[in-house]
Amino acid sequence: MKMKTLKEAIVVHAEGLGGLFKFSAEHTCWSMLHSLERFTDMEVLGAKEVTAGVFLSFEHYLLASGCSQNTSACYFRALRAICREAERKKELKDIRQLFNGIFMGYEETRKRALNIEQLRTVAEADLEDAPKLGMARDLFILSYYLRGIPFIDLAYLRKTDIHDNVLCYHRSKTGRALSVTLEPWMWEIIERYRCENPDSPYLLRIIRRPGSILEERRQYESALRLYNKHLYRLSLLLGLEVRLTSYVARHTWATLAYNEDIPVAKISAGLSHASEEITHTYLRSFSTEQLAVVNLQMAALINPEAEKEWRGKGGERKKGKDREMSKNELHTGVPIPGRKRNDSGGKGTVFN
Repeated sequence: MKMKTLKEAIVVHAEGLGGLFKFSAEHTCWSMLHSLERFTDMEVLGAKEVTAGVFLSFEHYLLASGCSQNTSACYFRALRAICREAERKKELKDIRQLFNGIFMGYEETRKRALNIEQLRTVAEADLEDAPKLGMARDLFILSYYLRGIPFIDLAYLRKTDIHDNVLCYHRSKTGRALSVTLEPWMWEIIERYRCENPDSPYLLRIIRRPGSILEERRQYESALRLYNKHLYRLSLLLGLEVRLTSYVARHTWATLAYNEDIPVAKISAGLSHASEEITHTYLRSFSTEQLAVVNLQMAALINPEAEKEWRGKGGERKKGKDREMSKNELHTGVPIPGRKRNDSGGKGTVFN
């Protein structure tokens, strides 16, 4: 079908993404369309009216409206994909010129991750009297154990994704295949929240009622909202300096692995990133305090006063590659959360 308006092309593209379970990308398209509709009359913006000037004006509108640089870039990457499809169908020509001067990269932002003490606090919290917070905590720790699996992938895990004690699934965002060996501490949480409905294909009690794609998507979105709500309440309850969200587990896994001297290449593979450059965006956000310590260590190389202060902070001069290997607390120190059952049934709880 020939594209009549840009709006029509966006709607078709978004619906196609939804049919492929790429809900994050679909949500981006709908959000971008809503912004475009506030910017101009999308009912008359056809192929001939799509120009570089229109897109530049739209970018300026987004930024002036308080939209972040990364959100704007995300919208334009989606627009570029739609325009490429239109170019392939010969409905648009030379689309590269449409995006000249428009930022479509990634602006580094501070990623939130827990340190090991904060992670222990979350894992060890006694939440027997707060079953909903207990479930949120358990799923957060399970996400961490499963190499930072995003909540959408956790929700859509299928019973058939487990083969010979190995979890095999595809990331909804990229389609990349991942395999994770299931250890006893993972199984304990999985069993606590396993979906026992024989008619449901899903492993966990997050999407509880099998139905159409749209119905299941609504269940997922509702569960995600409640998950983040409960994680926020948990942050306040435990007095954490970091606000817990569904993605903090992923950033925490990456950051702690890096702090444990795991090579970036392995971290990148563990997260199933397309390149190490993407992984570096997880790892570049160091606090002012961390950088101050690094700077003190560098000054200590040539300045006796700085070296004295550095040693006073527990620093130790190391030669070349002869660094002490730190104890890997990730594997031995974080307990299995919620060993006490959360409710009278002994089977955890559900979001509602």
